Amino acid sequence: MAADGRYPAHAVPADRNTRTVRAITFIDSEPTFRPYPFALSLEPPVARAVADARVALARTPGRFDGPIAFSHGVSPEGAILRRAGRYAEALVVFEEPTLAYRLGFALGVQLFVERPEGVTLFQLRGRSIGRNPLLWTASASGGLAPGEEPLHAVLADAREEIGLGAADLEDLQPTAICMNDDSGSALIVYHARLRAGAEPEPDQVKVAELHWATRPSELGAQVSGDTIACWEAIERRRAEEPEPQKTPR
Repeated sequence: MAADGRYPAHAVPADRNTRTVRAITFIDSEPTFRPYPFALSLEPPVARAVADARVALARTPGRFDGPIAFSHGVSPEGAILRRAGRYAEALVVFEEPTLAYRLGFALGVQLFVERPEGVTLFQLRGRSIGRNPLLWTASASGGLAPGEEPLHAVLADAREEIGLGAADLEDLQPTAICMNDDSGSALIVYHARLRAGAEPEPDQVKVAELHWATRPSELGAQVSGDTIACWEAIERRRAEEPEPQKTPR
């Protein structure tokens, strides 16, 4: 406890439900949503941490503290229990991910764009980006606003970050929902194939660099934990898919 009687977020004790979990739910269509039916009941240290985060964001010019969506659970069928919150709550969760079991997992999307030859596009986040600056991430990614459809969000992120539109993303489809308690994020994972003749055009502020690789480990630099978790979901999904049968000669 600090001298003023406050606890930093990391001082909130974990319980038996806060062990490391990377839960993956495979989906074949867009996820559905159900409203979270309860009001948050926060212990005083957590409530103070959220209030402090709001003050810190308000004092920083250009920092976002708008509405975002949180997940409080995912059914085996891919139905997400969704709650509307604010970015200050997510900031607390990102600082201490075990609090996702109380505040919810911050909802987002990650897109992996693949060339026909089997390499995937990764981006190095820009220096001024609030989340994961100068870390390698998926082809495009972003948070989800309350009520926003994930497909709309992932298309907007692809257009804004790497200059690719819906027509450039062939076979675009959701493949998994990844609950990553290493980061306090719940991520809807999309995969697409790059249209022949299309090339990404990165935003000069949001994206520092683009690179094509067969896997994140080839990047030779620090990769976002969320991207590693989502890549694991894609690889597990591929491993479970039946191999195409060969045509007899």
